Amino acid sequence: MSGSALRPGAPAAHRPPGDAAGSRSFPATPVPGWGSRFPWLRAGTTRGAAGTDGVPSAAESAPAGTRPEARGSGGGAGADESRFDPAVPPLRDMLALTPGSPWRSAVGSRQVHGSRTRTVKDAAAGPKVAGEGDGHVTRVPGVLLTVAVADCVPVFVADPVRRAVGLLHAGWRGTAAGVVESGVAALGEAFGSRPADMAVHLGPAVCGECYEVGPEVFRALGEPVPATRRPIDLRRVVGRRAAASGVREEGVSVSRECTLCGDGGYFSHRRGDAGRQRAFIGIVA
Repeated sequence: MSGSALRPGAPAAHRPPGDAAGSRSFPATPVPGWGSRFPWLRAGTTRGAAGTDGVPSAAESAPAGTRPEARGSGGGAGADESRFDPAVPPLRDMLALTPGSPWRSAVGSRQVHGSRTRTVKDAAAGPKVAGEGDGHVTRVPGVLLTVAVADCVPVFVADPVRRAVGLLHAGWRGTAAGVVESGVAALGEAFGSRPADMAVHLGPAVCGECYEVGPEVFRALGEPVPATRRPIDLRRVVGRRAAASGVREEGVSVSRECTLCGDGGYFSHRRGDAGRQRAFIGIVA
């Protein structure tokens, strides 16, 4: 996949996932351009590294004994993102902070940096923990799919033909395990979606200049292996894998925002933040 095929998404005005007038909200960055292209869905990433308005931190919502380390060692973006239960309190907040919004259910999983993608077929009220997994797909209105990220890549997928959506958590381990391919395949198997019809956006994540990793990460991702630690652009790798799965190259867009060196107010695992932002996508009608 050529670099020119990945269309950068310019940072857009921040707005919450619910559009209801007068609703309490938290800061969020929508997927650039999707509001006009796909008015039937909402998609974006929460912010809150500055303090009080973000999703509750991992330390606040983690069961005892599973709280993330302040800084990871080795080469993994978000290496400790799966070491806490990222579900009920943050998911409840996703619903409670958007009163009057279309969301009846908010879904998350216990993320394990793997490839499992779960299909959501109903909109049972309230927050729902779907077990272990790193992705979800649905075509049910009123269901807000979420993943927790803090340097890993949130992968948003929309099929405007079948009106189906997906959301994936792609760190280097999950990418190497095939989470992108799993998500594309899950949409096809569950809803008959064709990769060529899909739009894919790679959201705020650690950038290719900040993300320095060891040779083992390059090897796991099937990239040319350097002799020493080098930066790698994980979003470019994810984009190539989406294209190899049949998504049109022009259908893949990439955020310009870096969770580590940028000023968007995101949590960063590599900076030592305990908190996590939530990417979200859902069908409103």
